[in-house]
Formats: sequence, C-alpha cells, structure tokens
Amino acid sequence: MSETINIRISPHPDIELGNERSEIEAFLTFPESGLNSETGIIMVLTELGEAADTDYQTNQLRPYLANKLNCIAIGVNYFGIFRNSQIQIRPSFLHNINRIYGLELSFESFAGAKSGEDIYRIIAGEVIKLGVTSLDLRCQPHLLTGRGEYQSWGFLPAIDCLQVLGEVLQRYDINKKKILAYGKHYGGYIASLMGKYAPRVFSAIIDWEGYSRTELRHVVSGELIEADYLFHFDLNNGVKFYIASACNNPWTIEDETSPSYFSDSHRKIRSLLCEEHRKPSETCYYIFHSEDDLTSSIAAKDRCVEILQRYNPVNYQRIAAGDSSKFNSVEDIFEWLLQNDQNCLQKENTDTDFSLNSIYDFVCGDKIYRFSYAEDGGIKVNII
Repeated sequence: MSETINIRISPHPDIELGNERSEIEAFLTFPESGLNSETGIIMVLTELGEAADTDYQTNQLRPYLANKLNCIAIGVNYFGIFRNSQIQIRPSFLHNINRIYGLELSFESFAGAKSGEDIYRIIAGEVIKLGVTSLDLRCQPHLLTGRGEYQSWGFLPAIDCLQVLGEVLQRYDINKKKILAYGKHYGGYIASLMGKYAPRVFSAIIDWEGYSRTELRHVVSGELIEADYLFHFDLNNGVKFYIASACNNPWTIEDETSPSYFSDSHRKIRSLLCEEHRKPSETCYYIFHSEDDLTSSIAAKDRCVEILQRYNPVNYQRIAAGDSSKFNSVEDIFEWLLQNDQNCLQKENTDTDFSLNSIYDFVCGDKIYRFSYAEDGGIKVNII
C-alpha cells in the first residue's frame, strides 16, 4: 500500500488583499516500490471545493499516479480550497425573496436548519407552493469559504503549490527531469498557472478541461447577478429544485476606489491568454478538452493553445461534441499519455527555476508582478 505523509509549511503573504494566512497543508503519496533515481514528482491539483485529503484523493487517485508514473504524488489544501463550507442568509436575500414571491421569511425561519441543504429545503418548501422550482437570481444565499479565506481565483493557490514543490525538492533527491502537474477544471487551471509563473520547472502540464482566464461569476457573482454555484435536489414528486448561490468574496468590480477592486491588472496575472507573459521552455502541455464541457470555455482554450504552441511543445486533444469514446477518466488520460508520448513526460535537463534563481516580471497594466525563485526552494512574489 502506498504511504502518505502530511507536511505543513508557512504560507506566502497575500500580497493583493492582505488576508491573514493559515499554514499550507500538503499530502505526499509515495510509490509502493519506494524512491529511486528515476522517481519524479506529480502535483495533483484538486477541483474547486475538493480537499486534497478526501478518501478518493488519498486512497485512489494519488496512489494510482504515484505507482503508474513512479512519482511522489502531491496534493495541496491550497488557499480557498474549503469553498462553500457554510451558507449565509443576508438581509438582502430576505428582502428580495419576500418582495419577489410575496413571502414573510425571516432569520427565525431558518433557526432549525442544521446544514446547508436544510436551508435550501426550507426555501424550496415556501416557493414550491407557488409552482416555482427555480429561484430568481436576485435571491441568492451567500456561500462562505472555510478558514476565513476567499476565492483568489488561481493566483494564491498556484503560489501555494509552487511553495510546496520547492519544499519537496529540498527534502527529497528526486529526478528533476520529471516534474509534472495535473488537474481537471479549476485544478487544470492552477496547474497551467504554475507553468506560467514557473516556466522552467515542469516537464509536463496535464490540463483536463481547465479554465483559461478569470471567471468573474466565481469572483464577484453577487455584483453580476450570475450564479457562482447552482445547487439542485429532488423534491418528493421527482421534480428538481434549483437554487443559485453567490460567493461571499471581498472583490468588487463596481467600486474602483476600493482596495479590493478586481482590476485589469488582477485579471492579467491570472490569464493564460496573455501572450506577453509567455517564456519559451521545455515544458510540454497536454490539453484535453471536450466541446461538450460546460465548465470552461473551449473557445478560450483554443486561443490558449494557439499562444502556447509558439513557446512550448503542445499536444491538444480537442474532443468533438458527442464523442464519449475516450478520455472519460483519469486512467484514460494517463494510459493514453504513456502509450503515445511517454518520453515527453521528461525534459532534457535538471535545471529548474529554483536552481537557476530565476526572476520573472509579469507586466499587468499599472502593476508588475515579480516572481523570484531561490535554490533553497523559496519563492517570493512582489507587486511593483
């Protein structure tokens, strides 16, 4: 059975909003055969809201990848990972739902709720009497992120994961030609951001239907009147009931004078479509994206691939709508990789941005984000 250990490291400061940080918790799963001169690393980035220490991640996914690839498989509880930990009913919600549907809900109406689903079912019980099975978007409960965090949308999570990687590179003598990052949806986006911020670290980035840019509905959904998260459940008669919820983030796009204003500079550092941020490197990108995917834009992914191909080796598996014949699981993806392109999972040299003490300046409008790496495994990010 694959061994898993837990490590904790001090986090990088939140240089954008100054949020107080908790320690970063990471989980290292080792190959059953132990470490040898060929053992590499794979960063396994979870989807939005999925912790790295779930049963699936700990006992299925990371052991599979560790043994299949002869890698230390690393999961990270990055900043903002405990999404939707609690539902918050605000006065604005009560005002809107009572005004729109003619109800008389109050905070006391939810006194008996023991879970988020209880809250949703109390709401459903009131409006279903009116024949309503999908709430107006102006009636959105707010979702809170655990540990007092918020959705940094890729930026702090990518830095957290790079910090963990730097720490592991110091602790273990691994094959530095084989450092990979894999993720699906938000995890694929974090993996690709890591490749952007540290272009000379990874041998391969495996992106399964990841985002390519900021999705404002996950950052300022309350201001957009657009759902951050859509919850549904079955009613007694088999009808599904839908409730959209907004994220309770500090960001704003309405008040340009606010220190939490989500400006074009914030968007550019998070964008994979900003060509001037690209640095030529050996990192090979394996991108799997279906036209049927409703989570992230395939048009944006097409543009991302077009840019990447000018700087990196890219293998793009663009899956036609309705084609469910392949790439339905993690196993499908890695079986295909090992059969078709195994050599590209390793790069030619052992240098990394850490060993090279690399410094990168990403110009983002009126701000410059400077990433500095150190041979002791450290990473420092400043806004100039």
